[in-house]
Amino acid sequence: MGKRKASEKDVPQTIDMQHVEGASTSGRPGPLAVYFPSGFQPGRDGSCSWEVHSNTARHNDHVVIARAGDVDFVGSSRSVDAAGVPACKYAVGVLDKSTGVLRYAEVGTGNIVRLEPRARGVNYGPTGALTEQDNDIQARILQNKRLVQAFGSTRRKRQLEQKESAKVGDDNVLAMDAVEDVLAAASDKAALEKMTKDDVLKTVTNIRHIPPHHPEATTASAAYRLEELVPEEAWDALEISRLQRAIEDESYRDEVLRAKGIFPGVVLDRLALITAPDGPAAERRLRAMAFLGPLISLYTGRHRLNVEAQKGGLKAVSARTRIQEDVLRGCLERFYSRAKGEEEGVEVYSRTKEQARMLLLHLLVAALIAEDYSLGARQFEALRAAIKLTPQDMVTHYRELGCTCEKAAGDAASPMKQYKVTLLPPSAKQPPRTLADMFPKLQLARARAKK
Repeated sequence: MGKRKASEKDVPQTIDMQHVEGASTSGRPGPLAVYFPSGFQPGRDGSCSWEVHSNTARHNDHVVIARAGDVDFVGSSRSVDAAGVPACKYAVGVLDKSTGVLRYAEVGTGNIVRLEPRARGVNYGPTGALTEQDNDIQARILQNKRLVQAFGSTRRKRQLEQKESAKVGDDNVLAMDAVEDVLAAASDKAALEKMTKDDVLKTVTNIRHIPPHHPEATTASAAYRLEELVPEEAWDALEISRLQRAIEDESYRDEVLRAKGIFPGVVLDRLALITAPDGPAAERRLRAMAFLGPLISLYTGRHRLNVEAQKGGLKAVSARTRIQEDVLRGCLERFYSRAKGEEEGVEVYSRTKEQARMLLLHLLVAALIAEDYSLGARQFEALRAAIKLTPQDMVTHYRELGCTCEKAAGDAASPMKQYKVTLLPPSAKQPPRTLADMFPKLQLARARAKK
């Protein structure tokens, strides 16, 4: 049965407003007003129970908890969002249509309380980034997975699965003990299935800790797909329009984007080669360039970032690093580990050596896509200088990604060796080579010494 439409007789001609004592005068914890930034709606997304905990020693100090399933939504009247003098006064009221009386009271906290999702069993307090125990970290990772499964999009769940499958740990083939276990298991399987040595090696080396890729691909565009490299929340936030404008407006490119450090020179210098910025191929290259800029800024910047809520939070870090906020958020989630700082309201994002390596590999693939999957000697040298790597390190990483690296004649004034890098170059060989065919082969023994 649908909702009954309100008729004119249902609406009182006059409304008598009556003020009711609120928390400020009665000492009671309420009324309180809350909102869910995650988009959760009680009733539509499930029922929830409510709890309010008050600090009797402090005025208007309340914690609101909405319990729904395996997730709690928690908010405090003393959070950063609620801090400071309110921009306006909030009130809640109930209108009795039969009597025309509106009873209202001011919101007890003076502000609307923001309720953030929290997984149960995890301590979200300011424990200190350096004192967090391994068990706490593992518990947080587990609970974050539950949050993704409960509220994440299909693409976010897929990204989490890919990240887990390629993670470095004691339970995969990148750890020594795990390698021995995998080799033993592969040996047993080979004995049962009468596998050859090549079959065993293919099975053991099938897992590689590199960006999302498709080993069976025979073309460069299918091997590494840009939509799988860019974090979901960053895709629509990439500043492609600025790069498109910079193609037509050189003064905007040099006096704004370059002078203010919004994009690095290695990105801006390549815009002149895009002659048809409206085509699909050019759109892909521009999006890769828009992603490459933030990656270079993060990789060449500090490995540790402090996000201080009282100093503007992530928005302040975004302004300082010249990286769009949603792009920065997606990159921090993918390439950094988050922990509570020693001071209240501070979150510390830091990256391990393995996370820095993964950030670098994403950067190298993005640079390759931006150049239509082929880096010339000049582009190779410009990128190398921007991220401060040696040519040999660049070659090692690109070969790890399945690229072909050949020595090339570059700038004679440069003392560095220069190379041309290509991903799955066209070949007359049949059947065509796949990305898996281009990966470095496992060396089983040392080469014999020359007599």
